Amino acid sequence: QTSLISKLPDNSIGQAAAAYLRTLGISLSSVVYGGDYLGMYFLERGFGPRPSKVTYTNRLESSFCQSNLEEYPLESIFDGASLIHFCGISLAVSEQTRNLTLEVAKRAKERGIMISFDCNYRSTLWKGYEVARPVYQKMLELSDICFMTEMDAIYLLDMHTTETSRERQIEDLLPVVAETYGIAAIAGTIRTINSTDSQTIQGFLVEGEKVTYSSAYPLQVLDRIGGGDGFSSGVLHGVLSGLASQETVDFAVGSGILAHTTYWDSPISTIEDIRAFLNHQISD
Repeated sequence: QTSLISKLPDNSIGQAAAAYLRTLGISLSSVVYGGDYLGMYFLERGFGPRPSKVTYTNRLESSFCQSNLEEYPLESIFDGASLIHFCGISLAVSEQTRNLTLEVAKRAKERGIMISFDCNYRSTLWKGYEVARPVYQKMLELSDICFMTEMDAIYLLDMHTTETSRERQIEDLLPVVAETYGIAAIAGTIRTINSTDSQTIQGFLVEGEKVTYSSAYPLQVLDRIGGGDGFSSGVLHGVLSGLASQETVDFAVGSGILAHTTYWDSPISTIEDIRAFLNHQISD
C-alpha cells in the first residue's frame, strides 16, 4: 500500500493528475490541494548519436514548490508507515522544497520510519556539485537505503579512488559511504550504452563491506524514462519482503529492465511479470 505526499493544483489539471495516479493504485490520502500550476518538463527523445534532452519549466510556481510543512497532516501520514521514499530532485528545485524534504525526513526518522533516498542528481537543477554537496550530506545522514553510484560518491561527496574499473570503484567507495553515513543498503546499476536503444545493465547492492551483483542483461529500450525507478522499486520490494541480497538485486534489475519496455516513468510490471522474465533469462 503506497501513498504520495504532494500538493496538486485545485483545478482540472490537478484533478487529471490525481485521476492518473489512482490508476496506478496510489493512495492520495496524503495529497493536499491548492495553487494553480503543475511543474512540467519536456522530453526530446534521442536517437542514434543524439542524446535525449529534458527541459524543465514552471517548477518554482508549482503547487508543490509553493507548499509548506504546515499544510501536510504529518501525524496521519506517518501513522502505520514502514518506509518513506525521497527523490534528490526535491532537494534541488528550490530552497523551500529542500527544507520541506529534509524536515519531513527528519520527523519520519524520529518515528522510526525507514528512510529511502534516490540521489538522482540533475546538473540542470543545481549550480554545481559544491552547492549540492552539503545538502546531500544532510540527507544521507538520515537515510537507511540509498540509490547512488560510484560517480555520485566521486563528484557529489568529493571522494577519491585509484581504481579504474566501475566494479572496483563501487567496492572501494560505496562501503565507505555506507559506514560514514550509517546507511544499511546502497544500490545502483552499471549501464553500458551500445546505442540509443541497445544497452546492457547490471545491478549491485552494497551492505556493509559486502557487494552483491546481478547478472549483466542486454536490453532494448522503448522508453528510458523510469528505468531507474523500476530498479529502485525492485530493491524496496526485496528489502520490505525480507528477500536475500542476491534475490533482491536480481529482482530489482529485472524490474528495471521491464520498466524500459513501457512508456512513461511509472513501473507497471507485476511481481509475477518480473519473476517470469527472470526465469526466462535463467532458462535461456
